[in-house]
Amino acid sequence: MNSRYERLRCFSLFHRCADLACDATDRTLTRSAAATGRVSTRATDSHCGHISLRNTRCRPATRWAPKPRLRAIMRRHQTQAGDATTSRRLASLVPLLLMIVASCSNAGPPAPTETVRELSWSRIALPESVAASTLAATSEALLVGGRASSGGDHPVLFVVDASGSTRSVPLHPTSPYAKAADLVSVAARGEEVVALGAAHGGAHANFRWTVWAGSRQRLDEYPQTFETFGGQSAGGLIDIVITSEGAAIAGTWAASEGGLDAAVWLPRGRKWLRQESAGTALANTKELQVAPRAASAVGSTMIISGSVITFSDGAEQRAAVWTQPSRSSAWMLHQLPDAGTHSEALSSRCAETCWISGHADGRVALWSFDPADATGTATRDSTLPSMEIDADGPGPRTVLSGDRPGVLFSHAGSSRALLRDGRNGWQTFTAPAGSVLDATTVGDRLYAIIRTEDAVGLWTADLATT
Repeated sequence: MNSRYERLRCFSLFHRCADLACDATDRTLTRSAAATGRVSTRATDSHCGHISLRNTRCRPATRWAPKPRLRAIMRRHQTQAGDATTSRRLASLVPLLLMIVASCSNAGPPAPTETVRELSWSRIALPESVAASTLAATSEALLVGGRASSGGDHPVLFVVDASGSTRSVPLHPTSPYAKAADLVSVAARGEEVVALGAAHGGAHANFRWTVWAGSRQRLDEYPQTFETFGGQSAGGLIDIVITSEGAAIAGTWAASEGGLDAAVWLPRGRKWLRQESAGTALANTKELQVAPRAASAVGSTMIISGSVITFSDGAEQRAAVWTQPSRSSAWMLHQLPDAGTHSEALSSRCAETCWISGHADGRVALWSFDPADATGTATRDSTLPSMEIDADGPGPRTVLSGDRPGVLFSHAGSSRALLRDGRNGWQTFTAPAGSVLDATTVGDRLYAIIRTEDAVGLWTADLATT
């Protein structure tokens, strides 16, 4: 049992006995004062403030003489003639008080904390000026997107094999902003690779977005018009994904109801076109505002994760996902269960089951649903260890080791990896200090981008023995 609860229980019992002692003392002193005629004019003395463990006194005294310490009271009244009954009552409280004190002192140790096991991490060497931003898994290698500062800011993409060796992918930017872009989202399916680049620009230093496509051998930028992702109605872009029907971009765009709708762009040839959100589950309504944060894909299904803000009973932010089984299907909104009063879904990975990690009321949270039929199938994993998370940070990252889900997350400068074991329980592992920016797996190898105050590093660990 929780030791804090035990202490509170013991304190309340102690006070109850102390009050009984005070009551018995009151009656004895009242009779004594009546017999001797000694009356006090001090109406606010405390009967037992000296033994109270709270900050307030037991209660105001009656108008009788000030009361000495409880031990002195008990000794004195045990020797007074004509008060044997009260003396016995007072004396009987002593062993009870002692039993309570002993119970409090032996309330047991605090509840055991989660055992944290060591996981052997090693850092993968990237060129010194490179800051990694995003990861994407292929069947046999890892893709790392980011930006390098040597010779001026420019985008970079690396292929990392199982041995940790890295190879730079040739990039071919066309527009000025592409030449200084940070590759912030990368996706791969088969031989196809796509990426989103972001660079600050313009009078207001807003993001200027660039779209890239190619393979692990070469990536080319395909310039878009300014109005494709920019202008007065622009929101932001969050991810690029590839379903079995092709690439798609998720982001936000100005809503007719106010705020920003979730939005999706699809390619037509090399041009990207925004799809209409009004009248779909991606749009804001008078009762609900949408807040997309990330996107992923499994088969033909595109998944957007984030939250919705509802106003029916005060403002509440609840974790949510949007799914589109195919491009001919309508978008569907699923508010996730057991989401508390402030929660978000921030990262998803899918096999036969989709797992979505996020936070709920300041704790790391994990939900799952059936990607073939998400309606009504979502549940929150109640076995996940309850651990604090930086709710205002980059958020947790969901990973899969085979069909086992895992979550990598950070709190107060420390990082942890939670991995499900073969008994439907969880194991907690160490991770490099800092904030987790992204994470994924290739086979049994876990990769993570972790940012500290002065650096961004790419780390890896072998999960085969976990």
